[in-house]
Amino acid sequence: MKFNIKVAAIIAIFSSGMLVFITAILLYKGHEHLMMLRISNSKEVIHHFDMALRETALWSLGLLLIVTVISSVLIASAITRPIQELNGLALKLVRGDRNLSIGYTINDQIGQLGRSLKQLDETLNVYEWRRKEMTQDLAHEIRNPLASIKSYLSAFEDGVWTATPDRLQACIEELDRLIMLVGELDTLNDINSPIFQVNMSVQPIADLIEKSVVSLASELLAKEIQVKLDLDKTIHAKVDALRLNQILHNIIKNSMYHIQEEGSLFIKLYIEKNDYIILVRDNGVGMDEETSEKIFERNYRGGNRYTGNGIGMTITQKLVEAHEGTISVKSEKNIGTTFCIHMPIST
Repeated sequence: MKFNIKVAAIIAIFSSGMLVFITAILLYKGHEHLMMLRISNSKEVIHHFDMALRETALWSLGLLLIVTVISSVLIASAITRPIQELNGLALKLVRGDRNLSIGYTINDQIGQLGRSLKQLDETLNVYEWRRKEMTQDLAHEIRNPLASIKSYLSAFEDGVWTATPDRLQACIEELDRLIMLVGELDTLNDINSPIFQVNMSVQPIADLIEKSVVSLASELLAKEIQVKLDLDKTIHAKVDALRLNQILHNIIKNSMYHIQEEGSLFIKLYIEKNDYIILVRDNGVGMDEETSEKIFERNYRGGNRYTGNGIGMTITQKLVEAHEGTISVKSEKNIGTTFCIHMPIST
């Protein structure tokens, strides 16, 4: 049975029941009060009065039932029409239709549900666009190193090139790019999983920062980048040491891409109210305004020296948020870039 018919039947049955109950009371009370009157030849008067009362009640009840049924159908149709419209909209969303419009605009619970479905439609549209964009970007990222490796191997096979250590190293670097990309995708999928958790424990934050810098020491020395640390050794806080190292690693690597030879990197750790702040500042080429605003978006790569996969900074932001913290960036062209991480001391 359709929903609108069910609603109409419920309204009609309820209304009819009330009418029958009220009519029965009127007949009973009318007869009772007439019996109280002292009228000569009362039996005949009471009989005719009862008949008139019953006929009047039956006609009135019949007309009211007809009106009730018609009204019930109209009311049920008015109530269920927006629900049916929203149901149709939901089915279209399931089929993959996008940019749908809703005719019901009244500000009530049904209207609120309609606005929620409209917002869901817009969100799904954005996600669909991002999925297509990410697929294209990843295909491009994977295609480049594979094409390079294939060209090297074809040259070796045809005897055009000799397999020298430098050329083999170039192949290895391209393979490392693929492995890094797959690793970042795995990390991003883990972070987006509903069961993702950070393993928090009290750690000396300054020591963790120093270990992160030491792990990148060879690359920093190769580019002759001077690193200056200003760390408050007294700060201990609950943190996932592995994830914090990943956060710092991504930020420092990002800075290294922007820093010219013999540049400098400054890292500061200090307390501000109930948070500890990690400041990472470089004197590199900087980023334009668009890149600064979009650097944390998935697969975004600005028109600068950064040649990453466009995933690392997205992972960084999500890991900071997993610690209930925030991360921001300020940058000026030809002056430098500053990343600022706010983390709660206790979570």
